[in-house]
Amino acid sequence: MTAEHTDAASGMPASGIVWVYHFRDDGHAESLPCEEVGGALQRPGGWTWIHIGLADARARAWIAEHAPVSDVARDVLSGTDEHMRLDIGGGEIIGVLPELHQAFAQSDDELVRLRFAMTERMLITSRRSPVHALELTRRSIGTGRRFRAPVAFLDAVIDQFADAIGRLSETIGDHLDKIENRLLHEELGDERLQLGRIRLQLVRMHRQLAQLCLLFHRVEPRIAAESKPVARAIRTLTQKLEAIDHDTSAQHERARLLLDEVTGKMAAITNRRLFTISVLTACLLPPTLVTGVFGMNTKHLPFQETDGGTWFALAIAACAAAFAYWLLKRLRAL
Repeated sequence: MTAEHTDAASGMPASGIVWVYHFRDDGHAESLPCEEVGGALQRPGGWTWIHIGLADARARAWIAEHAPVSDVARDVLSGTDEHMRLDIGGGEIIGVLPELHQAFAQSDDELVRLRFAMTERMLITSRRSPVHALELTRRSIGTGRRFRAPVAFLDAVIDQFADAIGRLSETIGDHLDKIENRLLHEELGDERLQLGRIRLQLVRMHRQLAQLCLLFHRVEPRIAAESKPVARAIRTLTQKLEAIDHDTSAQHERARLLLDEVTGKMAAITNRRLFTISVLTACLLPPTLVTGVFGMNTKHLPFQETDGGTWFALAIAACAAAFAYWLLKRLRAL
C-alpha cells in the first residue's frame, strides 16, 4: 500500500481536514491540531466543528472512513450535486447552501457551495473552493465570539452570506448611480455592456436567494417539530434573505430601465446620424445629376466652347443643391 493510501485511511492531517475547533459549553472555542480530530469528537461537553477541503482527494476518504455521520450525510459532504438542499432526520441536519467564493483577502461574486452535516454536538462542513462567509465566521472566533451550539455557528455563517450579498447589492447600486449620472449628462460609452453584466449578476443573486428562501420555508415546519431554536433561526434568516432579495429585484428592475434608456438614446443617436446622411444624400443628388449630364461626353453639351464653362457648370450644381435644400425646408423635412 502506498504512503498516500495510508494517509488517506489514517485521518491524519494529510487527510484534507482544514480546521478543527472544539467549543466548550460556554461557547468559547479552542483550535486543535488536525490529527486530534478523533479526540475532539470524544471530548465530553460542548461541541466540535470540523472543516474539510474537498480539493484534496484524501478528504473524501476521511469522510467515507472516519466521519461519524450517516451514509446520506457522507454522500452530501463529499458529493458533487450543486442543487441546494436541507434535510432533517435521525438527529442530523444535512444541507448544501450557496456561498460566495473567497478570493485571497476578499470575496468575489462567484457563487460556490458549502456542504454541512450537523448534529447536537458536531458540525462538519466541506467545500471545494474557499468560501467567504465561513472564513469571516472563523475569524470572529479569534475576536472572542461565542457559539454555544452548532446551529448558532451555522446561523452566523448564513447571516454573513446574507450580509455579503447585501453589500454586493449596495455596490451594484452605486455602480448604477454612476451609469445614471452619465446618461443624464448625455455621455454614452460602454454602459450597455456594463448593464448587461450587472443584470446577469443580479439574476444569479436573485435565483440563489429565492431558492434559499423557498428551501427554508419548505423545511421550517419539519425542523420546528424537531428543534424549535433551529426553526426560529431559520425564520429570522428567511426574513433577512427575503428583504435582500427584494432589494436585489429592485436593482434588477432599475438596471433594466437604465438599459432601456441606453437603448433609446443609442437609437436616437443612430436616427440623428441617419437623418444627417439622408439630408446630405438628398442635397447631393441634384448636383450629382448635373455633373453626370456634363460628363456624358456627347456633342452639343452646354459650355463646351465657352470660356469659364466649368465654373458655370459648378454654379448650376451648387444651385441644384441649394434648391434641394430649400425644397426640403419647404416640405418641413428638416
